[in-house]
Amino acid sequence: MNILKQIATLTAMGLRDIPQRLGNSLVIVVGIAGVVGVLIPVLAMYLGFRATIMSDGRADRAVVLSRAATTEEDSSLSREDVAIIANAAGVRHDGHGASIASAEVVLAAPVYRLRDHSDVSVTLRGVGPQYFALRPELRLTAGRMFRPGTLELMVGDLARSQFGGVQIGDRVRLQDGDWLVVGAFAGAKGSRDSELIADSQTVLSAYKLDAYSSMVVALDSAGGIASVRNALVRDSRLLVTVTSEPRYLASASDDMNQILRLVAYSIGSIMALGALFAALNATYSSVIRRATEMATMRAIGYSGSALAIALLAEALLLAFVGAVIGAAGAYWLFNGVTISTLGGAQFAAQLVYSLNITPTLLGSGVVLACGLGLAGGLAPAIGAARANIPDLLQET
Repeated sequence: MNILKQIATLTAMGLRDIPQRLGNSLVIVVGIAGVVGVLIPVLAMYLGFRATIMSDGRADRAVVLSRAATTEEDSSLSREDVAIIANAAGVRHDGHGASIASAEVVLAAPVYRLRDHSDVSVTLRGVGPQYFALRPELRLTAGRMFRPGTLELMVGDLARSQFGGVQIGDRVRLQDGDWLVVGAFAGAKGSRDSELIADSQTVLSAYKLDAYSSMVVALDSAGGIASVRNALVRDSRLLVTVTSEPRYLASASDDMNQILRLVAYSIGSIMALGALFAALNATYSSVIRRATEMATMRAIGYSGSALAIALLAEALLLAFVGAVIGAAGAYWLFNGVTISTLGGAQFAAQLVYSLNITPTLLGSGVVLACGLGLAGGLAPAIGAARANIPDLLQET
């Protein structure tokens, strides 16, 4: 009998014997299912956070901060700075000759989470009159625009879905009184959708501030940032840095990205190690229980290689079953779930985003699980293949 037939026969015998070794088999299946079922949503959280932050970035926009500032919360631009920046070479203008730019103030607003009524904060962003021209991806979804000079707010749709006290008609207790929520907006489900926005001049006045946090400008072209940077850096009246919006967002969110990535891989590594030892132990137990059978098959001419491959095939199949169960559970429980977590670019603000369990994530989980199954079964399989018949019989 050739080796392929030997492998097929030994594998079939092993699979038929699984009900007799159900406990050992379930150790592998449950362990692998747990790894995949936890790792996939944790990775989805990390990837969702990064995608939400980066979806706001466009190459034809630039962020201007004060020199040495790395985020908007560290930056301070005077009214004179803002006027100079708006008129810099390379900044796009609308049909009326006005600069498409928004000088912005970034603060925090207290709200509560609908799920558990815990107190949290969201980003409050004071914006200029050209804010929606600067960000054409944003659109009004309900209510109306805020009126400059009044204590009025607009809320992002994602924030409205997760937090209380920010529905249209609600009043948010902020500096200088209660601010009325008059409208809602949405974009590409980016971080802006988790914010409250208001007129920047009103915010400055209410909070008794004399400086903006940042200024975002539209560029004449995607490559126009060089013109803006050269114009502003060479101006002796300014001490600023100019960064493309995608690059700024990547830099500002880097710390939280690293934390989420560390959490994802730490949890995954710990659980994977546990599943690996479970597979190893279960396969060794299978070899011991089937020692007489294996010795008999070796005695009638079956090769050690065929026996090892059959054991690996069994471990692989059990790991695959566990992977499918874990992946299905992760998809059913977490796909499309909207969560909020710390990580707004400013302060300890909440960022709202959805978990997207993609085919790539599911496939990665299955591949990892199969690798763990093979790794766990490798040493017992090699040991069984190398053992002579008396040694196998001695295991019984």
